Amino acid sequence: MGRTKAGSTGEPLDRPDPWGVALKQLALRARSAEEVRRSLTRRGYGRDEIAAVLARLTASRYLDDADFARTWVVARARRGAKGPARLARELRAKGVADADIGAALSALAEEWDVAEAAAEAVRRKLPSLHGVPPSVARRRLAAFLERRGFSAELILAMCRAQFHGAEESSEG
Repeated sequence: MGRTKAGSTGEPLDRPDPWGVALKQLALRARSAEEVRRSLTRRGYGRDEIAAVLARLTASRYLDDADFARTWVVARARRGAKGPARLARELRAKGVADADIGAALSALAEEWDVAEAAAEAVRRKLPSLHGVPPSVARRRLAAFLERRGFSAELILAMCRAQFHGAEESSEG
């Protein structure tokens, strides 16, 4: 049954139990503990209520940031051709601890080829660069790959592979 709280006019205001709210959110998609905390905070639940719900969710194994991070990086890496730096940034924004992020990215590296992911990102971007001068296209591709979270070394290799003759022709 819902909890009641006096509204600004003094009448009781029905408010769902925070446990039920959190379970509904987790039924829709996996979330980090921080995402659940932020959501419950936005809905006006108190700090103690939220802490109790998070502890109960963790004890019930509905919340596990390490597992969330592992599952999330695999899905994001395969679906969006994202690099490790971008994946780490996105997980940090979700409140996942650096240790869990590092473990998730290490596990991902065992089954995922970051160079192939970068090549896929390049394949997706190249049609939009058709007709653009090679030096401009190279800069745009590099910026695109950087936003996607790929390392500088990999970006340089991808740009060299795509625009191998562009450097010589633009310098001379």
